[in-house]
Amino acid sequence: MMIARADGARSNGSRSNGAEPEAGPPVSATINGKEVTVPEGTSILTALRRTGADVPTLCYSDQMKPFGACRTCLVEVEGRKKPVASCHTAVAEGATYRTHSPFLTRLRKNITELIVSDHPLECLDCTANGRCDLQDLAMDVGLRTPRYEDPRTHNPPMDNSHPFIKLEMDKCIGCALCVRACDEVQGSFILAMEGRGYDTRVIAGNDTGFEEALCVSCGQCVSVCPVAALEEPGTREHGLPDTQVTTTCSYCGVGCSLNVNVKDGRVVNIEPNPEGSANQGHACVKGRFAHQFAHSDDRLTSPLIRNADGSFREASWDEALDLVTRKFTEIRDEHGPEAYASISSSRCTNEENFLMQKFARVVMGTNSIDNCSRVCHSPSAYGLGQALGTGAGTNPFEDVFHSDLIMLVGANPTEAHPVFGSRIKQAVLQGCKLVVFDPRNIELAQLADLHVPLRPGSNVAVVNAMQHVLIDEGYVDEEFVARHAMGLEEVRREVAECTPEWAAEIAGVDPELIRRAARMYGEAEAAQFLWGLGVTEAGHGSNTVFGMINMAVMTGNIGRPGAGTSPIRGQNNVQGASDVGALPDVFSDYRPVTDEAAREAHRAVWGVEPPTNKGLRIPDMFDAAHAGTLKCMYVLAEDVAQSDPNTTHVEGALEALDFLVVQEIFMNPTAEFADVVLPGTTFLEKDGTFVNSDRRIQRVRQVIDPLPGTKVDGDIVNTIARRMGVDLGADDGPGTPVNAGKVMDEIAALSPKWGGVNYQRLEEKGFLQWPCWDEEHPGTPVVHAGGETLRPDGKARLTPTPWQEPGELPDEEDPVMLTTGRQLFHYNVGTMTRRTDIVKLDLAKEETLRIHPRDARQMGIEDGEMVEVVSRRGRVKVRAELTKATNRGTVFMTFHFPESRTNLLIGDACDEYTGCPEYKVCAVRIEKVPEEAPRSDDASGEEVAPAPALAGGAAETGPSGPEE
Repeated sequence: MMIARADGARSNGSRSNGAEPEAGPPVSATINGKEVTVPEGTSILTALRRTGADVPTLCYSDQMKPFGACRTCLVEVEGRKKPVASCHTAVAEGATYRTHSPFLTRLRKNITELIVSDHPLECLDCTANGRCDLQDLAMDVGLRTPRYEDPRTHNPPMDNSHPFIKLEMDKCIGCALCVRACDEVQGSFILAMEGRGYDTRVIAGNDTGFEEALCVSCGQCVSVCPVAALEEPGTREHGLPDTQVTTTCSYCGVGCSLNVNVKDGRVVNIEPNPEGSANQGHACVKGRFAHQFAHSDDRLTSPLIRNADGSFREASWDEALDLVTRKFTEIRDEHGPEAYASISSSRCTNEENFLMQKFARVVMGTNSIDNCSRVCHSPSAYGLGQALGTGAGTNPFEDVFHSDLIMLVGANPTEAHPVFGSRIKQAVLQGCKLVVFDPRNIELAQLADLHVPLRPGSNVAVVNAMQHVLIDEGYVDEEFVARHAMGLEEVRREVAECTPEWAAEIAGVDPELIRRAARMYGEAEAAQFLWGLGVTEAGHGSNTVFGMINMAVMTGNIGRPGAGTSPIRGQNNVQGASDVGALPDVFSDYRPVTDEAAREAHRAVWGVEPPTNKGLRIPDMFDAAHAGTLKCMYVLAEDVAQSDPNTTHVEGALEALDFLVVQEIFMNPTAEFADVVLPGTTFLEKDGTFVNSDRRIQRVRQVIDPLPGTKVDGDIVNTIARRMGVDLGADDGPGTPVNAGKVMDEIAALSPKWGGVNYQRLEEKGFLQWPCWDEEHPGTPVVHAGGETLRPDGKARLTPTPWQEPGELPDEEDPVMLTTGRQLFHYNVGTMTRRTDIVKLDLAKEETLRIHPRDARQMGIEDGEMVEVVSRRGRVKVRAELTKATNRGTVFMTFHFPESRTNLLIGDACDEYTGCPEYKVCAVRIEKVPEEAPRSDDASGEEVAPAPALAGGAAETGPSGPEE
């Protein structure tokens, strides 16, 4: 991401504000004898690079504002005595510039000599040897030995305190690139330059060190360092890589493009790809540093079969696959297709998810296929699909720089989607207004123009009150609605009595906050709603989504850059898994399984009649297993026993099955229930594609060979199908691996909005955003242009959103509200991050119960004390963390730590349209743990005996909030 370049130039796909500035009148100049014409305001450096020329730079980055400190980019201007810094001097009409001359070489040599005089010259002993900008400059100007004595009286010690960022101040050249990257790219503002002259040094915080200064460990400072003052351990320990492969990150839904460096078949380090369209040369701590799991010693490397006594034994692939084939066939043939169900994975590629749903429908004859979007963003896909005709967000990430107002609802992107969170911070710092709806005092709430700390479960009430204000105070664009929407009168009637005062009683906020938020939205020129799991998992999520879409359409904030409605989706491919049909009610491209045209298309390609049964959703699968009608499940890379709510119910369902196959990279709680465990592969060991949160289809490329004993997940699915006598059309013949490009061609053939997607185009363009109708279509960054939706009639559907209470509320016995979410340093259930160097960071080592200090005092709880959190379903033991980030009357936990079993506490209330669970609304009580008491995790599902509740009473400003 590039920050507010004065010239608006853009290189390597980086930009700060998501758009080039308005092009001024062209100016023409001559550079090294070549005439060049550029927009007014373009820097000389940008212009000369467009001609193919270049000048050295030590303090310049196209991700940041020009700094002009090093002066090595000086150029001569005909008619002027003094050279000028090309990085921040604009091209002048009619000027003539020269980039190289004896004078400039002598000048650059003198500058370099001064810098080198305060720099160690042991280049062979430096990790940057051969890739150091200062070394290159010295060679360019012919500097071998500086004339000046080293002025240093001592060498500052190397700082190795941070696990990922190593600081050697004796190599620092004072360019301040690291400080500026921390400010202008990451937006953390923790680094600074301290001292003067030769005593200048980089400090973190108040010279406290990186971790103490709350460094988010993104590594951007390392990326921009032109020498090796800042370095990461991978290069130090292993040397330079022998191979670099560009792939797409497998953590969150931002979809960062990464350059993975490999030596001797092992990943040594990862860098953000400067050409990455989604991340624009930026990465987070997980994407950059949490890769060691791929080589973890506890990877599954052999199929496992359960013995009669419940233990596991290693088996050959043939034995395991023979057993799976036999049992799948027997159960299908004896009990019917509806005795089988499968859960696909947002961690796997589009091609693998497509094969999983095709396996269920073609081989097993059932629509009972689902993926984890069911328990996260299914209300988003449902609401967007019903209202606008497409189950995905409307605008690309970079559109935050086109917005003059962002409405952030139930999302904490600086922790859950750090690269996008940084971009939002930069947009706000550049003038975009921000309204945050979140019960917790998240980082972006501190930057917001307005923070509405609503109680969990009150989203629909607040959204209805905002709709009421927009309608009552005349903010509705009646002409736009008349042309592009239907249903306004029904919505008007529904929210007629939903005043801000009414909603304020439910949400626990000042009604004026709701009124101000609605007015800010109504008055904005280009506003967009962004939301996370705090909407979809917090009670009646579909109605909250409908309400936000209603407001966007009412005000004409749809179909334009900077104006739209977009979920910030959680996992790397949760969008893609649903896009390609790993859902029970739709084929790929969200074509209903009941639609005759879609059925005919699939019939023609698959050669079989697609199933007609009503497929089971994930919660339905568990209910059916308990009922005895579901006999068999195939779970691909989803740890439902850890991540799904009401853990006791889930575990009981898995135990009740006749046969369970789990395909994973590590043994996990779900695999412990399996009859057969099949070892799959990480994203680094496979080819395919992911779709990120803004519909961006990007390539996943194999970086390293699969670990011996493992198989690529798509190959396993395909092999089982072939053993059952079915050719899924995914390979180039029996015994050959899956051809991912061939699978993508089938997806495109069956998915109209993906009609122009193929591997050749993805390699050429880097990415495509669907809808992409044919091979001539460029893709669609902003959907619903001009207000025309993708519904059959082209009109948006405004939907009434009746208020309903969430499924669970606090009471006298359980008076505190628990809400759950993610933290920066881990991902989902921690399967991957907990097997990396991430755990060396203090903030990533264990689960804590975040509780407001005043509530803690009232309960007699001290910071760091062990407590038990008790719900109506069970109890877990965890350490208390006192923090004002959590408001009174609530507590917050993540679900990253299996030993904490957070989801054991969560109930089974769910969204009425989609079955998405209410993870964010759970009534609990907090009990002190006597020091001598042993750990007691009650997963029995039996009613927990009442215990003395230590609660702080009703919430004052609203409980802690959800975040994706």
